Amino acid sequence: MKIFLPLLSMLLLCLNTPLFAAELKAGDHVLFIPGIAYDADGEQRAEVSAFVYEKEQMPGISRLFAAYLGVDLDELPPEQKERYDWRTGLFRADFKSGREFSVEFSDGSLHAMPETEDGKSTAIFKLAPQGKPQTKIPFAVHTPPYPESDSKSFVIYAAPEGVSIILDIDDTIKVSNVRDKKALLLNTFFNDYTPTAGIKALFAAFTQLENPAFHYVSASPAHFYPALAEFFAREQFPEGSFHLRDATDLRDLAPSRKKVIAHKTLAIEKLFAAYPGRKFILVGDSGESDPEIYATIKRKFPDRVLEIYIRNVTDEDADSPRFQKTYKGILEGLRIF
Repeated sequence: MKIFLPLLSMLLLCLNTPLFAAELKAGDHVLFIPGIAYDADGEQRAEVSAFVYEKEQMPGISRLFAAYLGVDLDELPPEQKERYDWRTGLFRADFKSGREFSVEFSDGSLHAMPETEDGKSTAIFKLAPQGKPQTKIPFAVHTPPYPESDSKSFVIYAAPEGVSIILDIDDTIKVSNVRDKKALLLNTFFNDYTPTAGIKALFAAFTQLENPAFHYVSASPAHFYPALAEFFAREQFPEGSFHLRDATDLRDLAPSRKKVIAHKTLAIEKLFAAYPGRKFILVGDSGESDPEIYATIKRKFPDRVLEIYIRNVTDEDADSPRFQKTYKGILEGLRIF
């Protein structure tokens, strides 16, 4: 089945290659990933990330992708088929390079996004001064030039001082079974998302901290953000920024351990740089690389990491060889739950 992936990726790449930059067109959709807002040099800045795409235009792609996953769509119950169609939608989408558009913030200011590359555009904007900053700052695609677009999103502002909680998602917040690849595919594409045991109590405790802000750092592709957003809203988890992995190439659906570590480390270090006056709590699970990533961060920023919470999915406690080696000299503040 793997032979399908290079062919499919090449086909999508050909469709995505523009001849010249253009404004959004009828049929284009804009997906925003909630970012952060912060104070810097006496100004408030907001980071905006967007993907521009057109929904599937090629018959048969859905079945081709199912074949890659090893699933017979005709044998799926209706509810699983519906979830599969929705959750794989962005993997079957036509991401548009060379698109230009603007966003409008709640203060009425307009900002031009850079031209998309491989469907993505990212920018940092200076916002107008506010009396009391909003925690959630909404914005949308500027509607006058693009009347058919209703894409909306927000950035999360965190005060210069307080506690930021950085959380992994898979097997930390939702049950994924990352270590079992077959179970992972079923939980990712077909099954209803389920919260992990104890996560709601942990969230309740974190919301009582000083000026809490939540940042969700995961190696999951950005394609899953719509499904994750629905899950978070349903479970009433705190709103926060999302730092997901760019993976418009289907061959990169399951990243290597090296790519996971690189993505999470970079995302976390960017958050530390954006909020130099804040303290941090790191929350993950023992299934893959979270313990090692967080230990590295703790050693690099010893005075800024208050606690590290690791959900035990590998039957390893703090006395295990792995944790004794990884956290040698920095065991204080490590919580296994």
